[in-house]
Amino acid sequence: MNIHCPFIFVVIMFKNFVNNIPNIKFWAASLVFWLILNTVASSHSYRMSIHYDRPAVFFDVWLEYLPWWGNWAIISPLIIAVTATISLERETLFKFIIKNIAVMLAIFTFYWTLTIIEVTFLKAGTLTYQELRDASNQLLLGPLHMDFIVYIAVFCGGYAYSNYKSSQHHAALNEQLEKQLIKVELQSLKSQLNPHFLFNTLNTIASLIRLEDKKNAIKALSELSLMLRKVLENESHQLIPFHQEINFIESYLTIQKMRFEDKLDIRLKIDDACLQIPIPFMLLQPLVENAIQHGSQLESNKNKLQLNAYIKHNRLVVKLMNKVPEIEGNKGFGIGLKNCRQRMEKLYNNDFELSLTKLENGYFETFLTLPLGNDND
Repeated sequence: MNIHCPFIFVVIMFKNFVNNIPNIKFWAASLVFWLILNTVASSHSYRMSIHYDRPAVFFDVWLEYLPWWGNWAIISPLIIAVTATISLERETLFKFIIKNIAVMLAIFTFYWTLTIIEVTFLKAGTLTYQELRDASNQLLLGPLHMDFIVYIAVFCGGYAYSNYKSSQHHAALNEQLEKQLIKVELQSLKSQLNPHFLFNTLNTIASLIRLEDKKNAIKALSELSLMLRKVLENESHQLIPFHQEINFIESYLTIQKMRFEDKLDIRLKIDDACLQIPIPFMLLQPLVENAIQHGSQLESNKNKLQLNAYIKHNRLVVKLMNKVPEIEGNKGFGIGLKNCRQRMEKLYNNDFELSLTKLENGYFETFLTLPLGNDND
């Protein structure tokens, strides 16, 4: 097993290296870049020859320089593939250095061999031993340090690009995870509403049964089934059109009217322009429930509960006005409001307003504004 480990490691490294080789666009860009550098270098040499009255033909000079600069068009993508394959994040510093030195020597061996062959062929048109030896001597007597400088420049550029891609990937991943977390938190907040709403609605139906109001009890159960179906349909949705939310509220109000028929005077005034605007599902139900619970404590009858919705300054505005008792008899009404506020903070990043204001004559106003669109569904 141990004998095959080095071989398996090399195979895996080679496969990763091949997978990290840049696409054809990068190869084309690399070819253009190094041909331009080859032209610049050969142009300088040509002009120097002319300056010192040495005979020279520009194309011949350009062709002479081509093996030295042009081959980097092949080597550069390979170096980029190396920087993507050997990552400092996955290696210790020692292994990282050793692997890069080994790969660098392999790449230079390939580069120098290819250059010697091309120089020999361009100069003599054949590949004899003596001609290859002369080309090798020319390589050894040339500025080899320039090859190392070019290699390090491409190497550093490759790692800079690799780190940039990695940071972009991590940023996108973090953003995706953050959105998923927000959705989970929203789902948790919404799931807290369902049992609370169901418990209170069942209490209402139970009251009708105790009063032996069979007709209204059956009607209330029918409305409850419609509401539960809507809850199930929107289990995976945070936002629904405003008209669907209003339909849900109307079903809820139908049940409550059966229990508090003489206590409440419920009025809905909804602008048609609001009907298709997306709104968090069951956002208004806790607000309406809160108003109904307040109104049910009053000794007087026909207590006004009015819900208005309209668009103003490119925002959805919802106003809920209801009468409240002088002495609060139930301290649990604020739970639904707190839940609504937390949901909107997740969905709208505080781009909303929810205010509760005590008015004159014992009335109370719940004021809500929301932006006209949201992408967090």
